[in-house]
Amino acid sequence: MIVSRRLVLAAAICCAVSVTATHQSGGLASAQTAAQPMPTAAQVRVDLFRGLADIFSRGMDTLTDRLNRQGYKARVYSTSGWQTAARQIAEAYSRGQKDIVVLIGHSLGADATFDIANELDRQNIPIELIVTFDATNPRPVPKNVRHFVNFYQNNGFGKKVSAGPGFQGELTNLDLSADTSIRHVTIDKSARLHGYVLEKISEIVQKDLANKVQASKPKPKPKKSQNRR
Repeated sequence: MIVSRRLVLAAAICCAVSVTATHQSGGLASAQTAAQPMPTAAQVRVDLFRGLADIFSRGMDTLTDRLNRQGYKARVYSTSGWQTAARQIAEAYSRGQKDIVVLIGHSLGADATFDIANELDRQNIPIELIVTFDATNPRPVPKNVRHFVNFYQNNGFGKKVSAGPGFQGELTNLDLSADTSIRHVTIDKSARLHGYVLEKISEIVQKDLANKVQASKPKPKPKKSQNRR
């Protein structure tokens, strides 16, 4: 599903996020029983990437701190650190440590998330969510990505993102061109966009973990038919 929205009023964004998260998380609680383990944020790995020279993307550091305070395993990298992150994810996956993977980046760091996604796609490793802030050189989203959110402005830097061959996930382009309170060098620091990202992670992670819990439940054995004489 591909969605394109224009965010004009900050209040509308916050309201929409709050309503969506409340509505969708409500169904999760009723789907689980007391005997089932509740989803934990510790099962989620979040890698964040700064832009050019680590100077203009300190919002990634702020978001990393917020994620860690909520219990996620979050770490921030320079743009050039994408290969290290991709290798660590692949090595953990090969050992059977299949954490939910979330990638977030700003500017050149946003571009780096596409490099990781394509590298992991070649190894058939899924990525639950990618969030980009004003990606300057976006490529088509590969098929191993389940959810993609792209914040961008038509400011000479940010661009709209498109789906690649075989992509069957959710792609959301959020055009912030009308919001004059942010620019390319400040979009990554927006508190309301950070709030949107945190709600999105919580929403899709809870759904994913709930599905895993359901899949791990032992399936009832089929009853043997009794032949009557």
